Amino acid sequence: MPNATALLDDPILVEDDLPGLGQTLPFFQLVNHDLEDVSLEAFRGQRKILHFFPGIDTATSANSVRTLDSLTANLPNTVMLHISPDLPFTMTRFYAAENLSTGIHLSTMRGRDMLKNYGVLMMTSKLAGLPARVLMVADENDRVLHVELVKELTSEPDYAAALAALQK
Repeated sequence: MPNATALLDDPILVEDDLPGLGQTLPFFQLVNHDLEDVSLEAFRGQRKILHFFPGIDTATSANSVRTLDSLTANLPNTVMLHISPDLPFTMTRFYAAENLSTGIHLSTMRGRDMLKNYGVLMMTSKLAGLPARVLMVADENDRVLHVELVKELTSEPDYAAALAALQK
């Protein structure tokens, strides 16, 4: 059975293959701010926070990026990956305008299969084809420590729970 999220209480079915706790993150290859392909391998040996969101042009997404960058700025051996369909140019402008420097934006402009492989692809509604709002945490060996599919797209994830997973 697929997972679900909602937009203003209107249900949205989401691909049902979210990685489970203890599982290994699937391979991905996305695009960075220089339009270069970047894979999971580039972050080997680092703890990872993966923040999936449908696009930066909503208040919730913008605030989540700001909040996560602030909360993760001083975490040792941890990389903050913001993953969305936004073009790298859009996110570069956002980072500059917001004075952000911690997180790394990865675009699904190439590598859209990652959304399905990670179980974050919204399958119904006008937002079908975009990622749901999901927060994942993985250790240095890409083992999943925390997964949250936010139940309402206009809500932010549970930052405290994600950060607590890194303390275990």
